[in-house]
Amino acid sequence: MNNLGIYFGPQLVSIVETKGNKPVNYTHVSRMAASPGEPLEEKVPVSEKLSVLLRDELVKNEIGPKEASISISGKDLIVRTFEMPILPRHELDAAVNFEAKKYIPFKIEELISDFQFKVDKNIKKNRILFVGIKKDTLNSYLHILDQLGLRVKSIEYSAFSILRLLKLANVKEKGIIGVINIELAREDEANFVVLEDGFPLFSRDISLISGSEESMGGGENNHIAVLEKLKREIQISLDYYERKFIGKGIGRIFFITDPRDKDKFNGFIKELNLGVNFIDIGKHIDKPVPFSLAFAKGYSSSLSKVNTTVKINLFSAKERLLKKLGPQTPSSFPLIARFKAELTAAAASILIILMVFVAGVLRALPLENELNNIVRIRSLPKGVSLDSGSQQLANINADYKSRADAMEAIAKKRLKLTPLLDAIPRLIPKGMWLVRMYFKGDGTAECLLDGRAYLGNSSTESELVNAFRSRLKESAAVAKYFKDVSVLSLRYVQTEKVSRTNFVLSLQGHQKEGPGR
Repeated sequence: MNNLGIYFGPQLVSIVETKGNKPVNYTHVSRMAASPGEPLEEKVPVSEKLSVLLRDELVKNEIGPKEASISISGKDLIVRTFEMPILPRHELDAAVNFEAKKYIPFKIEELISDFQFKVDKNIKKNRILFVGIKKDTLNSYLHILDQLGLRVKSIEYSAFSILRLLKLANVKEKGIIGVINIELAREDEANFVVLEDGFPLFSRDISLISGSEESMGGGENNHIAVLEKLKREIQISLDYYERKFIGKGIGRIFFITDPRDKDKFNGFIKELNLGVNFIDIGKHIDKPVPFSLAFAKGYSSSLSKVNTTVKINLFSAKERLLKKLGPQTPSSFPLIARFKAELTAAAASILIILMVFVAGVLRALPLENELNNIVRIRSLPKGVSLDSGSQQLANINADYKSRADAMEAIAKKRLKLTPLLDAIPRLIPKGMWLVRMYFKGDGTAECLLDGRAYLGNSSTESELVNAFRSRLKESAAVAKYFKDVSVLSLRYVQTEKVSRTNFVLSLQGHQKEGPGR
């Protein structure tokens, strides 16, 4: 029996029919064709117009399967990874939903969600992969499939679907690897996924076409602009990943892209300083199809029988939720049902009030007994007797106050990092950034600022460093702790593609106590 995969992308809907692992039919529909056109057409829902277009393509291409696996672009999904304590499996569902509320911008009740977990023995916690979709969005996709007369087999995130291509390419899942799906044309969003033994640690969707790039049209100039944006986005993703997953360095990165664009990535690959491999899906299919990322995602969706470590299925999650809620049958006697509901609510309210009252009494009893016991066994402060007069108590109070003032004066002299961490970034001029900050609070207070300046000219960059030094000396927050600001080192660095000035500034003052908060 042939398999059918449908990918709903930002611009294209890709339909791929496969037999075994080989595609036998492929077509696609532009989502722009279903956008509102004439005023009369605006009253027709976009989903209805898209259903008609897809039905015509299925008939025209004689695509036969009546069951389909669906993949969806990241713009319609919430994909999050987070850590949780190791819990019994029967407690994990409720705990994950509670934790996920911290990471989504709307109510968890508005989502259909599924999750997967993996025990990380190094940190002794569960790593949670959480994927959710708004109920309205999911229902709109299911409505389209229902209009096409197709049964839904699975619904998943397209960046996870395409991981099946790693299986076809015999890529070993052991270790930490990155997967980048990218097309320099305008069709689709790019995806960056990091896997540890096949389990996703990190994922990010990257939209490469902006308004300025669209205005440039196609061709080489557009590819250069898209590639530059990809470099920035990948570097941002890598920086975030390295901060969040310390000690989990990426060993290799696999690119799924058009083989004809391989040479365009060579310079970028060298900058990554990672082992990079290219996966050519054309080697694994018999039918010659020009590379299209939308096709690759539709094709990988149709390979639902190819198992990967990721088991997220939003359609199964919806089915489980409906089964859990049970059949929703209306009562034949609405007035009686309403009265029963109100009576049940009133009884529950009374029961809750009684439980709160009893719990308060039970909690107060041991506290009251403990208080009486403390009063009975307490001792008078040192230097105070039952015969102490008001003058003696006043003298004792003055002595305590003097000691407290001395302690407060010591605390005020401590080097407080918070005002400095707030002030220094505000003083950094444009064209300069810091890479490291070192603080010492033992003996003489000292702060080292390790930074970079880039303006395209070494003299101008040196002036920029001196301007930053002057700002630091004039800052009240800095001057409070540091009386001297000097340039420790100033070095002009030039590489094959870019040059910049590296500098280290030393801030020194007088401080006897250790650093405070």
